[in-house]
Amino acid sequence: MPAARTAQATKSAQAVELPPRGEGRAGDRPIQELLEHSWPADLPTRQASDLVAAARAVLLADVTGVGRDRFPTAFPTRDDGPLIAPAFSRVRIQAAVARKDTTAKGQAVVHLVWAGADRGGTYTDGRLADLTFRHSQGDTAWEPLPPTSR
Repeated sequence: MPAARTAQATKSAQAVELPPRGEGRAGDRPIQELLEHSWPADLPTRQASDLVAAARAVLLADVTGVGRDRFPTAFPTRDDGPLIAPAFSRVRIQAAVARKDTTAKGQAVVHLVWAGADRGGTYTDGRLADLTFRHSQGDTAWEPLPPTSR
């Protein structure tokens, strides 16, 4: 890579830095900027926005256990009932981006950074989650997939 391009890439990478842990809501904007910088947009804006909104709802249902029944494709039930393990409270999505899944046609991945208190009450930010969605042919809706379907 030519020296000028290397210097420019280094300058760009340095321009977007992670805030210190525990920064609270003040750290959310820089994290969002870092996600956007790390994964350039490759979906139409409206589609990406819809996917992020859906992923927020799925993540909240997953970590709190509330509302999982709204997403049967993400949380399939067993014969003994749904798998519900509410493990977090005070959940906040810090940042999120939706991008095409480069490993599977007709799928997208939403990268989320979130914060929440575990069962012991310890509040931690910077938690990561990648949620995969499948687009049905001819349908405008995206359905969340369980983590093991990737």
